[in-house]
Amino acid sequence: MAYYGAGVEYALHTLLNLSLAPSATAPSARDLAEFQRLPLAFMRKLLTQLEKAGLVSGSEGVRGGWKLARAPDAITTLDVADAVQGREPLFECREIRAHCALWAEGAAPRAATSGTCAIHAVMLSAEAAMRRELAQRTLADIAGQVSAKASATAATTITAWFTDRYAGRRASKETGDD
Repeated sequence: MAYYGAGVEYALHTLLNLSLAPSATAPSARDLAEFQRLPLAFMRKLLTQLEKAGLVSGSEGVRGGWKLARAPDAITTLDVADAVQGREPLFECREIRAHCALWAEGAAPRAATSGTCAIHAVMLSAEAAMRRELAQRTLADIAGQVSAKASATAATTITAWFTDRYAGRRASKETGDD
C-alpha cells in the first residue's frame, strides 16, 4: 500500500495545472476536474483541502475560479502532501518489544522497554529524511521538469485550453446560457 495516496498526486497535478493556467484566468473546479478527467465532487473536495492549507484561493462569480495562493516556488511537495493527507506518521510503533515470551504479560523489564525502540528510531529517521526531501522540492521544480520534457507546443496548448474555458464561461454567463 502506498504511503501517499492518489489524492496527493491529483493535488500536485491540480496545482501544476493552476501554475500553467494564464494569470488572467481563474479555472473553475469544473475546468480543473475536466482537464484531469476527474469527478467534480472529488476536485471540489481536493480544492477545499488545498484552500484550508493556504495553497489556493477561490472566488465566486463569472470571473471567479481558483488561483495559487502562493508562488510556485513557495509551495513544497511536503505542503501539498500534508494538506491532503495530514501529518500521519510513516510508522506507528506498537511497542511489540514489551510483549516478548521471555516475561509475563505486562511485566517486561525496564531495560527491554526504556528509551525509543530501535526499530521505531530507524523509522523516525526515515520519515524525517523523506519529509526533508519533500520540503526541498517545490511546485516550480516540478513545473520546470514538466516543461523540459514537454513538446514545444504543450505550454501553448494548455494555456489555450484554460483561456478558452474561461472565455466560454464568461460568455455563457453574459448571454444567459449555462
